[in-house]
Amino acid sequence: MSLVSVIIPNFNNAAWLPKCVESCLKQGQAFVKEIIIVDDFSTDNSLQVLDTLQKKHGTIIQFYCNTQKGANYARNLGFSKSSGEFIQWLDSDDFIAQSKFEVQTNFLRKNTSINIVFSDWRYDYYQDGKFAYSEKNTGAKYEDYLKELLSENWQPCHNYLIKRNIAEELHKKQAWNPATKVGQDKEYFLEACFLGAKFGYIAGEFAIYNRVNTNSISQINFKKRLEIQMKMDSILRNKINSGNFSKKEKKTYIAILNTHTINAFYYNKKLSINELYFFTSLKFKYIHWKKYPFVPFIYIYQQVKYFFR
Repeated sequence: MSLVSVIIPNFNNAAWLPKCVESCLKQGQAFVKEIIIVDDFSTDNSLQVLDTLQKKHGTIIQFYCNTQKGANYARNLGFSKSSGEFIQWLDSDDFIAQSKFEVQTNFLRKNTSINIVFSDWRYDYYQDGKFAYSEKNTGAKYEDYLKELLSENWQPCHNYLIKRNIAEELHKKQAWNPATKVGQDKEYFLEACFLGAKFGYIAGEFAIYNRVNTNSISQINFKKRLEIQMKMDSILRNKINSGNFSKKEKKTYIAILNTHTINAFYYNKKLSINELYFFTSLKFKYIHWKKYPFVPFIYIYQQVKYFFR
């Protein structure tokens, strides 16, 4: 029985689409229900490639043109067309490894309390269009997944597999928020944590994240990214403070966000600060040791800037 809906937003990745789709098809017809590709106003020959793929592989491949510009609009449209028991998010320039669906669906079936599973994954780096080197990332059974996400323990979206029920709840919350331009994956899975989703880990390298796409959102100016991240952190503070967490958990989560502000101001002194906090709340393990001498001065600067807003 086919189980998984694969949802792929695409923008100008015609060269990578065939291998991306092939990595899904290799999972086997017993596991792939549908591969839904939403093109986000590509200006290359992506539509021709998608037409060729559909003619070659049949109705298992569906493709649509995005109704509004933006990757998260594309993801939301793709989900609205899906019907699988499990949801696989995948970007069009990345791949999944063979047996991912078999291993991860079996894990989710056996572990009924788990909503989202993740595994090991790797970066594949390319230079001048040619493969350069790989970097493996090994996961673990984390006790507090919200803490991991706040601490920037990032996973690419295609490393996860999600049960449909939690994906539907996230869709209602618009967790793929079209207004979000930076940290889209992080925001989505943070929202899953706030909804009470349980994350599970099973060993195996099943996701390949390719660092090649010049159309990536990561091309946004670094200081601008910090500004956007600070705004997101302010929203996270409110969710944590109003959430159903213990005092100890709230203290830990807020301390991590406080530490984010130190790291951000180290690179961009023009940022705004909207929250006061105690110096003793900082988590120095999330600050590079080379920044330690500057931390007291950055902290004082932030406090002064707050009072003279």
